[in-house]
Amino acid sequence: MAIRQSFTRQQVFVLFICVAIFALGQFHRASGGVFTPILMDRFALSTATVGGLVSAMFFATIAAQLPFGLALDRIGPRVVLGTCVLIIALGTGVFAIAPSFDLALLSRIMIGIGLAAMGAATHVIIARNFTAKDFGYIGGLVVTLGGVGGLLGTYPLAVALEYLPWATVFGGVACITLALAWPVFHLVRPGPAAADDHQDPTGGVHGGYLTLLRQPEFLKILTLGAVTYAPITTITGLWGGPFLQDVANLSAGQSGAVLLLLFAATIAAGYVFGSLDRYVASRRALICAAFAASCGSLFALAAFAKPPVALSILLLVIMVFSQQFYIPLSAHMRKSVEDNLLGRASTLLSLISVAAIPAMQLAFGAILDVTAKWGFATPDQYRTAFGAMGAVILGAGLLYLTSRNINDDAQDG
Repeated sequence: MAIRQSFTRQQVFVLFICVAIFALGQFHRASGGVFTPILMDRFALSTATVGGLVSAMFFATIAAQLPFGLALDRIGPRVVLGTCVLIIALGTGVFAIAPSFDLALLSRIMIGIGLAAMGAATHVIIARNFTAKDFGYIGGLVVTLGGVGGLLGTYPLAVALEYLPWATVFGGVACITLALAWPVFHLVRPGPAAADDHQDPTGGVHGGYLTLLRQPEFLKILTLGAVTYAPITTITGLWGGPFLQDVANLSAGQSGAVLLLLFAATIAAGYVFGSLDRYVASRRALICAAFAASCGSLFALAAFAKPPVALSILLLVIMVFSQQFYIPLSAHMRKSVEDNLLGRASTLLSLISVAAIPAMQLAFGAILDVTAKWGFATPDQYRTAFGAMGAVILGAGLLYLTSRNINDDAQDG
């Protein structure tokens, strides 16, 4: 996976920063499954209590995104991102030495606040340092290379906590995070974007969140954004394991291996979609093909009463792989708004994508519960839920297809 030789040294440094902050976020989002049992023993917590502690980070991230999005446009990514990195470092340090549940909870909230600006800041930094043609490609590289953070937050973290003290492991993470602040403050361009840096193709005027939400084209992007990460996380993070064990009759270990395969597929898809975004004649056609493949996989899972195990796994891999159309969708978003609104636009896209995750997870579980009460067999319960998920993605995709081809010139620099 080579970086183009035409990239300058400054661009390579900026790419490193974006990869590092994405990896940091992935590590913290993935690590909860590893340290949860340890915290339960350490503080004698119930399952519900420790679940609330882990979720506190996500709720803090959602709550802090809107003000940080505004700050990105008004102040610029250097100060905002640098401050967020320092907050994460401090929160991780507190987490490493927390003597009580209350302090551990506070530390998770601090980490969540720090993570709030990461996605939007990455978009702003990429837009400032790379051409519009390379926006999707660089975004794909960030997802693929930064995906190592999610992997480090699983098995490697479990091994580290088995052989090293808790304070040493998370104290080390805090120190690494603190070290990341230096390149952020020294290499990221300061200040907000100029108001006239980017012509607004939608004909909108300068403004804030309400200006964006009044633009029909942007709303169509948001609608499709709501069904990007949510289906992936619903399968890989919650209901995929029970499906593989209850319907495909896999063991816990086998289902874990399949879930790891699905996670790897999403990482690989980041590079594939980023590369395709640079060369396809129509970005909208690429997005259409991707969500159609995802829907087709889900409808196939819904159609078969008891598909072969290998086919079920293949369809799940195709589904999660295709869902990375988030990358060309974010490139569409980048070209559909003015540069001085990019921080807020990226924030809204990230916010709707993340907020949809618990909604879809709960809806999937509700379908399983309702169909169980109706007397459906277990395979039929999952078939109904898969079909409903596919229908939701299809509906959002069809609405998105009514948007204008304002960004289909893939060679536009």
